[in-house]
Amino acid sequence: MHHRDKIHGVALSLLGAMTVTLGAWGAHSLQTAISPEEYKRFEIGFFYQVFHLLVMITIWSSHKISSRIRPWIFRLMVLGILFFSGSLYLMAAASLLPFDLKFIGLLTPIGGFLLILGWLTLAWGVWKKRRG
Repeated sequence: MHHRDKIHGVALSLLGAMTVTLGAWGAHSLQTAISPEEYKRFEIGFFYQVFHLLVMITIWSSHKISSRIRPWIFRLMVLGILFFSGSLYLMAAASLLPFDLKFIGLLTPIGGFLLILGWLTLAWGVWKKRRG
């Protein structure tokens, strides 16, 4: 296994652990501390994080995608999760935080755009993969 693949595997594992932690926090603590509207934001961010984590694990373990393009897919999707899901998590918990987060909503569409770029890069990686 190449060094970069190990780094990506460890990062995906840590992102998986963070996903379980966030899910438990959301279900056991956050849901009762914030409004239903805020919790819906959290759930949307969580859904996108889980879904894209599963996609990234599949991509990481696949040999059907160009190895030159795979790191770009990984980068775009990780940044997309951080911006999209992360901004939704912060907006969901805004009433619990001691500072103003109005600007954070600007990060959500940037994250969505990065996720879309990740998907388009995946399509390109599959298209460019040579046989064998």
